[in-house]
Amino acid sequence: MNEITIYLIEVTATLVICVGVVAYLRQSLRPILVDLCGSEERARFWVTFASILLIGLPIVFAMGYNPLAGNPDGMFFDVANQIKRNLLGFLLTLMGIGAIISFFALIAPRPKAQP
Repeated sequence: MNEITIYLIEVTATLVICVGVVAYLRQSLRPILVDLCGSEERARFWVTFASILLIGLPIVFAMGYNPLAGNPDGMFFDVANQIKRNLLGFLLTLMGIGAIISFFALIAPRPKAQP
């Protein structure tokens, strides 16, 4: 395999993983954001914003990868390490979004329960 093929495999693997996880998270994220934001339109914006961050940041990391020609066995581990870095970027972004949502969930006013 040449360097371009290795690069495309690494970017594609990162994209597929991130899109899959974001698609899974959207189902849980939307109701939380509707509750916090107070309207469907506001929640939709923040879900879209979070999705762009969760896909975009790892892809930016993936695009920074420059495979070097060499031993094919070494390239496999090089790509695996780069995908690991990309997913670390994904997880850090996810943790940041989670921290922000948790903060606002703690300070958001809640209606008092009826006895």
